[in-house]
Parts: sequence; C-alpha cells; structure tokens
Amino acid sequence: MKKIAFVFLCCLTGVTFGKAQSTNQYFLFIGTYATEAGPNGIHTYRLDIEAGTLRKVQSVTELGNASFLAVSDDQSNLYAVSGSKVNAYTLNSSTGQLSFLNSVPSSGSCYVSVAPGGKAVFVGNYGGGNTEAVRTNADGSFDEASVQLLQHQGSSVNKERQEAPHVHATVLSPDGRYLMVPDLGTDRVYQYELSTTSGEILKPGSKPWLSVPKGAGPRHLVFHPNGKYAYLILELHGAVMVLDYAEGMLKEKQIISMVDKGFKGRLSGADIHVSPDGKFLYASNRGDANEIAIYSIDQKGKLTRIGRQPVMGKTPRNFAIDPSGRFLLVANQDTNEVIVFRRDETTGVLTATGQSIAVDKPVCLKFAPIQQGPEEKLVAEAVERFRQVMTDPESDVLASLASDDLEYVHSSGTVRDKQGFIDEFMKRWTNFSKVDILNQTIKISGDNAIVRHRLVADSNNPGYPSKVDIIILMVWRKEGGQWKMLARQAAKIPE
Repeated sequence: MKKIAFVFLCCLTGVTFGKAQSTNQYFLFIGTYATEAGPNGIHTYRLDIEAGTLRKVQSVTELGNASFLAVSDDQSNLYAVSGSKVNAYTLNSSTGQLSFLNSVPSSGSCYVSVAPGGKAVFVGNYGGGNTEAVRTNADGSFDEASVQLLQHQGSSVNKERQEAPHVHATVLSPDGRYLMVPDLGTDRVYQYELSTTSGEILKPGSKPWLSVPKGAGPRHLVFHPNGKYAYLILELHGAVMVLDYAEGMLKEKQIISMVDKGFKGRLSGADIHVSPDGKFLYASNRGDANEIAIYSIDQKGKLTRIGRQPVMGKTPRNFAIDPSGRFLLVANQDTNEVIVFRRDETTGVLTATGQSIAVDKPVCLKFAPIQQGPEEKLVAEAVERFRQVMTDPESDVLASLASDDLEYVHSSGTVRDKQGFIDEFMKRWTNFSKVDILNQTIKISGDNAIVRHRLVADSNNPGYPSKVDIIILMVWRKEGGQWKMLARQAAKIPE
C-alpha cells in the first residue's frame, strides 16, 4: 500500500494523552427575520467551546421569519415559529441536519417551547393573544388534531403596546408540571398546569395568573437552576422582577432596574438568562441602551446589579449562554451579527473575544449538544486506548492500534515506521507526564476518520519545553473492522 507522510510542524517527537476528550460539543441554531438583503431562515453553526469560535454547518433558508426556536430534550427535534405557523423538524444530533416534518397554524407566534419527553409543544402567539398547545407524534411531528388554544383577555395602560393581550413566552417549570406564560398586553403571567389525561393539554392553575405593575410589559421568564426562584424581564419598564416559585405559583419579591437612575433613553428589555452555576443573571436591553445588564444572585435569589456590557451593535433581541458557561453570545438584530463574549465565571463580567459572525437579522440563539454516531464513538474509544497506552506504554497494545502503514515523521525529517514508532514509546524517547485533550472533533469519511483536537501537555523530555500547547490532526483507518492510526500531525496554535 502507498504510505502517507505527515510532517510535524513543531519539535515534538510524540505526545501522550493524560485526560480523555470532553464530549461537550454544541451546535448553535440561529433564528432570523426575513429580509431582501440576505438569506433568512435557520442557520446552524458549531461552537468551539475552548476558543469561542463558530463554524458554519448549514442553512435552512426556505423558512422566513424563524423568530424563535426550541430543541427537544432528547435533541431529536427542533421547532420554529414563523409568524402564521409553527414548524416541526427532525434534528440529526450528529450532523446538525434539519429535515422538515409538518406545521400547524398559529396567530402571530413569537415563542415556542417543548414539554419534557417531547410529548407536546407550546406556542406564545403575540398577535393572537393566546397560548397554543399541540401534542406530538412519535417522530416529533405535530398531531394536527390535538391543537388547543387558550385565549387571553384584557388590556393595560400603554395604549400603543397593551391595547390587547400579547403573549410573549411559554416557559416550563423546572419539574415540567406547569407552564408560565408572560402576557405583555395584560401585565399578567398566566399559570397553567399540564394535564395528565389524554384530553386537554393545559388547564388553568389554582391561581390563574400573577399580576405585575401596570405598564410593565412582562416579556421573558427564566428559572434559577435550583428551581426555587424565577426572573421576569419587564420590557416596557426596563426592569427585572424576582419571583419565588413553588408548586406552580409565582410570588413577587423584588423589582430592580436595568439602567442607572436618570437614564433618559427608550427602555426595551428583551431577553434574560441565568448562568449555569446560578450565581449571575444577565438581561438584554434593546432600546437606546444596547447592552447586557449583569446581576449577582444572593442565597435568597435577590439581585444586585454589578455591571453593564455594551453589545457592540444594535438591538440585542436575544442572547444565549453556552452550556459550559464560558461564553455569552448576543444576537444583534439591527447590525446583522452575532457577537461572542467570554464570561468570567468568578465575577460574572463579560469581555469581548473579538469573535463574531455575520448573520442577516439574527433574533434567536439556541444550543444543542452534538451526539456522536456509532463509528465516531468507536474512533473516540480507539483514541482513548491510545491515550492510556502512551502514558503507560505496552508494545502489544501500541502494535494493535497502529496501522502497518503508519508513518511518523519528526520535524527533523526523521521517519519512523510502525516498529520504530513502537520502539520510540517503549524506550521513552518521548515522555509526557500529563496531557489534556480539548475540543476534539471526529469526521468520518468511508473507512477513514479525521480527528482534530487541542493538546495541552506537561513534558519531562530532556531538552524539550516543560509546557506544550498545540493542535493535533490524526488520521485513522478502518482495517479488518478495527480503527487503526494511520498518521498524526502536530501544529502550533495560530496567533
């Protein structure tokens, strides 16, 4: 067979692996408004959770005004609202591929959420002023005969924005038993109970709604990870309401502004999220502020505003914290970009990374973990076995993992074949005490697999640096039903 040569770009003779690769890889789905200037629909990116960079995967452009998205908890389906309908897609959790299933009508939809187990979908219809619930079939498609509409009634004091009901969110309680529905038009948060019968999907809670101050305009709501508190952004007042939560009922305990006293600009609170560790809350202010308000959360759930972060654009309609808690991404609707900020997990402070992507009218950001396919798992297992044997070399194991065609080329130009490669590790010509593998990706193409990762190592090699931080490319080939290492290349991380 023809051998493949890879030349190392740094002065390493070999690397051992001290820590298994993290599986925390995520897709980012971006919902957009339609314009004539650029593609609309849903755009899929892959997030590098170490560097905070985004790589384009695909776009679904036939869907206009995909203003809000939701992913089922098993990552098998994605749902998108688009004005007059709600759309169901299958989601390939390995590739990010979306495939259309069906849709049901809606009346000016602006929010969508999914029940635990994906058994039902809930839609907030801003234009229609109602909450919509629909059951799903086994494949995640809508059971079109099961649609339930719960019409809200009333108005409030802002004659331009509160002339009628305007449902703005449908948020599941932490236990999945209740649905909280902020209605901007009526200054209420409706409280529904999920039915356990085969009839109606939702029924009013024992206390049908929570009233908020007149003219406040409740928009989005988020629960604290401990399930005891909830936070409601008041769009028209530019403030956040802190709520106690228990058994399907919310109770007000604090209201805190998003801006300094004396702020003269237009207020427009938009989105709200709690950090995964429950220590900080973030709220976006569109209007004239165009910033993220940052709050610390005390042991009783109350907030103290500790800072503001300009979003480096206009109209931060939506933002998202990645599941690792390292990054906060902002969708700047009117400057057509998604901006990446690094989040200090100790202080809560945000710092611009310099990373951004151009997206026409981004209005919703949703993460979903990337799942490995069967062959990807087998390759990952082979890489893990390689890690173990390199930290504690055994010649027979090294031989079983290496292809007979393996070429191992040093920066000096020295080429070792399979036996030379085994000898090198057994004789400890390379000696690393610890290696962490970060942000590994695996791409399968037929009987070949390309593995990329970042490698951070402590070296004990005489004459070599004590610290190594590089990127690695490995090629594995399936031979006789087993994945074998064919080639490996290291490179310095670009500055």
